[in-house]
Amino acid sequence: MEDAFRGATARWGYEEVRTPTIETYSLFTSAGGLTPAMLSRVYTFLDWDGWSGDRVVLRPDSTIPVARLANEAALGMPARMCYVQNVFRFSATGDREDWQIGIEYLGAPGALADLEVVAVACETLDALGMRPTVRLGHVGVTRALAANLAAGGADFGEMVDAVTEHGIRALRPGVATDARLAAFIDVAVTPGGIALIENLRALADGVLPDALAALDELRAMAVALEQSGRDIVVDFGIPRDFEYYTGVVFEFDADGQSWGKGGRYAPGLAGTARTACGLALDAGRLADHLAPSSAPRLTVAVVPAGSDDMGEALQVAQTLHRSGISASLATDPGAAAVAVRVREGSLAATTPDADRDLDSLDDLVGLLVQYK
Repeated sequence: MEDAFRGATARWGYEEVRTPTIETYSLFTSAGGLTPAMLSRVYTFLDWDGWSGDRVVLRPDSTIPVARLANEAALGMPARMCYVQNVFRFSATGDREDWQIGIEYLGAPGALADLEVVAVACETLDALGMRPTVRLGHVGVTRALAANLAAGGADFGEMVDAVTEHGIRALRPGVATDARLAAFIDVAVTPGGIALIENLRALADGVLPDALAALDELRAMAVALEQSGRDIVVDFGIPRDFEYYTGVVFEFDADGQSWGKGGRYAPGLAGTARTACGLALDAGRLADHLAPSSAPRLTVAVVPAGSDDMGEALQVAQTLHRSGISASLATDPGAAAVAVRVREGSLAATTPDADRDLDSLDDLVGLLVQYK
């Protein structure tokens, strides 16, 4: 899973970073990137180093530390970064240590960057044999609705909590007296395709003008993804935390489950980029899902007949490595499905199909590459 992710991010120009396991508590409280509920689940303690007693945490999330890293390293923007590292959060049940694999595209240039981040996730899942459906939304639509209701006297904070819990349908009671806004929400709560966005744009024209730009941006992204051969679903029920995200948001579904999510957000740290796009895949569940179908890696056993053949056996193994074939030294050719016996300058290969004598290392590589 990690190999598939690193391969996809490398192809798109992302560089891997690692952040400290222990961070200051104030880093997360000042950035505002963690909800009160998440802050209540962090592992925090006083770092008594003799005099300061600063409050610190075990890293509960990677997004904010990566933004801090980019700021302190004075990385030029835009900056493409990815990470594979552990995070720690208290849970009443289950593990307290999880693995996060994700990317942070800081200073991301608009819709084009959002499209790129989605492509990275899709290529990762493709490499794992999973055909993802991209579920798309845009928090600008929800924000426009909430702002409209707040202008009429509704409590914006209460609406944030309601949407976080129940999605855009939570705003429906507040528009009961406005037939056009009610119709807008009634259409928006049912997932659909590009036609759904076009219908909502027609309904918003004249009654919800602040939602038009968000709908146009979402439509452009949905069309681009479909043109590239991706399956998409427009769903204004994701994500529900529209206080954190600022633009297009997305999830990746396959085999009836969601395997990751992300979207455009504001890093919230002084000195960092004003806008970014990020992605996190559910590493733990992905690993569990893949485990039953994952075959062990094939490693060729290279067997020297005697002590005088060990040097040549080592050369054989190194040649296979340079060709991308895993190989290790062994004493028993029956210890692996594929083996190479080295004796006084001659090579003999044992494969699931047949035993063969070979004249050269090139012939050996040509034979074994099919079992790679």
